[in-house]
Amino acid sequence: MENLVRKLFSGTEYLSHRLESEELILELGAVQGESMCPHCDEKSNKVHSRYQRKFSDLPIKGHPTKVILNCRKFFCTNPSCEHKTFTENFDFIKPMELKTERLITEILRVSANNSSRKAKAILEEEGIKISKATICNLKNKIN
Repeated sequence: MENLVRKLFSGTEYLSHRLESEELILELGAVQGESMCPHCDEKSNKVHSRYQRKFSDLPIKGHPTKVILNCRKFFCTNPSCEHKTFTENFDFIKPMELKTERLITEILRVSANNSSRKAKAILEEEGIKISKATICNLKNKIN
């Protein structure tokens, strides 16, 4: 599991996993020593606080997958930056997003040539829980 996590979720480490009602819950921890302020591009290693971020990823072995990522907030060390704190970012998920880039890509791939109803049915067969409204919202985001 550790190798899989390293490949799929760069900048994290595997902590644990469990099955809850046929859903795979992965718990990961951030391992980046420092993070870059998205507002001024200054690097910082001064941790402000910690929090958990929860999001969905592609199914693993047919099980819908939820990820719990233990993240950190950092102090910005640039005195001229207007933002005093910021959250660390990861390559595999955008800030404030509830789905990984891989999951969004798969949803858009399946829904490209299908109605939202048909796409929902196909995705559910793959183990992806999603509503027709979410499919439409994701399609509208890219247009």
